[in-house]
Amino acid sequence: MSETSPTRPNSTFRLLRERGTVRIVLGAALILAAYYAIGAIKVYRMQQVKWPPLTPDLEGVTVLGLPDKDKPGRPRKYVAIEANHAWQIRRPDDAGVEEDEEDETEERSEYRPAAAVASRAAAGSIVPLEELLKTCPVVLRGEHFRDASMSEDYEPFRDKHYYRVHVKLTDEGRSRYWQYSRDHDDESLVFLVKKEIVTCPKMSHMDTASLTIEPIWIKEDAEKLVRALNGKL
Repeated sequence: MSETSPTRPNSTFRLLRERGTVRIVLGAALILAAYYAIGAIKVYRMQQVKWPPLTPDLEGVTVLGLPDKDKPGRPRKYVAIEANHAWQIRRPDDAGVEEDEEDETEERSEYRPAAAVASRAAAGSIVPLEELLKTCPVVLRGEHFRDASMSEDYEPFRDKHYYRVHVKLTDEGRSRYWQYSRDHDDESLVFLVKKEIVTCPKMSHMDTASLTIEPIWIKEDAEKLVRALNGKL
C-alpha cells in the first residue's frame, strides 16, 4: 500500500502568490509615500502663508516675542530674569559686566538665570506689562494650542522640582511659530495667562507640531497654564 505524497503548490501558484505579496508591499509603500508627500506639501504651504498680526488676549493665553538678544544694528531691548520663582522683564544695563563672566555663569546651568544677565537688569527699571503688550509682537494665542498636559522634573543645580507643560500646535500655530522663530532664534517667549507672566522660555527655530514649555517653578502656575491652553479658564 503506497503513501500519497503531500500536495504542494505548483510553481505557477507559487509565482502568483509571490507577485501578489510584492504588489501588496509596493502598494503600501506608495500609499505611505503619498501620505508623507501630501503632509510635506501641506506644511510647506502653511509656512508660506502671510498671517495677519495678532492682538493680545487679556482673558486667555498670549505669547509675546521678547527682543532680548543683541543683533547687528539692533541691541537687545529687554531682559527676562527669574527671581524667587517669579519672572520680571527689565531694561538691560550692560555697564560693568565682563563678557567672560557672562559666559562662565551661563554655562553653570541651563535653567538658572545668568548672574551677568541679572546684574545687567538690576540697574534697569521693570518694564510695565502695558509697554510689553504695545511693543512686543504677539506670536501665538490660546487658540493655537491643544491637548496640553503637565509633567514634573528635577533640577539638581537648584535641588528643586520644576514643571513642564507639553502641548500640541494647530496647523496655524505651527506655521506662525516656524515663521517667527526663523528670524528670532534663541530669543525668549513670554507666556501670559491673562495679565500674569508664567514663564519665559528660550525659543528654538524648528518645524514642530508640539512644544514643551519649561521651566515653570510653581505647580499652580503650570496647572493654570494647562487649564488655559485647554480652554478651561
